[in-house]
Formats: sequence, C-alpha cells, structure tokens
Amino acid sequence: CKRTGRIPSQIQENWAIRFGKAFERPILELWQEDHPEYEVFETGTYRSKENPLLHANPDALAKHRETGEWIVIEVKTARSTWDSVPQAYTAQVLHYMGVMGLQRGIIVAVAGMTWFEHEVPYNAEQIAIQNEMLIRFWDSVKNDLRPEWDGSDSTYQAVRYQHPLMEDEEVDVGDIGWQTVNHQLFADSVYTELQKLKSQLMFAMGNAKHAYSIVEGQKVRVASRQIRAGSPVLIINKKGK
Repeated sequence: CKRTGRIPSQIQENWAIRFGKAFERPILELWQEDHPEYEVFETGTYRSKENPLLHANPDALAKHRETGEWIVIEVKTARSTWDSVPQAYTAQVLHYMGVMGLQRGIIVAVAGMTWFEHEVPYNAEQIAIQNEMLIRFWDSVKNDLRPEWDGSDSTYQAVRYQHPLMEDEEVDVGDIGWQTVNHQLFADSVYTELQKLKSQLMFAMGNAKHAYSIVEGQKVRVASRQIRAGSPVLIINKKGK
C-alpha cells in the first residue's frame, strides 16, 4: 500500500528514532576505541551489481588496517535489554552483506544500558531466500497484486488509512462479519484469563527479576520483570528458552 501510493510512506520520527540517531555516532566511536585495528567509515546507499533492485544502507563500514577486510556495522539502541538479538536485525545485516558482497557483519547495540556486540555469520542460503522474497514483493508492487491477508497489525493499519471517511450507510459483509464477532468474544475471554495468570505470576515472582519453570526435566525461563516508568512490568518469554 505504501509503494503503490495508497497510504503515506513517510516515517514519523518518534522519540525512539530520534534517540537512536543521536547515539549512533557515539556508539560507533566506542566500538572503534575497542577495535583500533579497524578504521570506521559512515557511508551512504549501495546498489547490487547482480540485481539493481536490491539496495543497502548500512550505518557504517569498517576496514581492517592491515588485512584490508571490510565489515558491515549496524548500530541499534533499545529501551530494554535483549535476551537475544532480534531476528529482523540479523536479516537486515545479512541483506547488506549480500548486496555488498561482504563476508562479515556486526550488530553493535546499547539495549537497556547493556552493551551488545554480535557478529552475524555469513549465510548464503538465507540471503538467497531473503532476495527471493524481496523480488517477489516488488513484482507484486509492479503488478498491483495485493498479498494474502495475514494477522499483522501493519495490515490492519494499512486498511484503516485507506478508508478515512465515514458515510452513514450499511453494507452486507457476509460471513466475515459474524466470524469476527465470534473471534472477538473468544479473544476477550482469553485476554481476561491471561491477565489473571500474569497477576499470579507477578505475585509468585516477588522481587525476583526472572522466573522459570521445569518443562520435561529442563529449566525454562518463562518471564522477566523490567522497570518502565518507575514500576515493574512483566515480559513473557514466548521463545521458551
């Protein structure tokens, strides 16, 4: 919808985006202090020689002073600490590596006042899969083909933006209307039960930062508490690790 002009494509810069931009250079400088063997360059946009459709816009590149090796550096900031590097960030760095033909990429982040330095292993198969999906997406844009419906919030928001007016009329929506009512009732009941369990879990944790359960003889971290706006909130570990 953005690429075909149905909804605005401009990104509104919120506080998180402004914060990330402001601290990008200081984080790069800290990384270079720890790695004097590299020279760091802030860069622009690159285009793949093999497929001009694919572009890369890394935060920085670093060149080894002796070997001449180049690496991609992507800088991230986050309000809360990470248990692991988000998969979307790994996919982003892999894409840059594929476009630029580089074998090494690093994510440097400050998440919840914790320093992360994560090397992204080169994965030709994953890069090929991502490229295939990108090409398929662009073909759908060129041919104005709407993708299949999914359960993402971005799809819901895209539909909202396409119909901003309100007309005093009524339309027959078929079975989808009653299906939506039934699913909303089910979701409400599940949400109520979830809130009850979360309250019980928070109470059982007391002042502890993390909680675990024994599942099939293995210790599994199920939740953590994080301070937000001066009070703790419960973060459920949906990965089950």
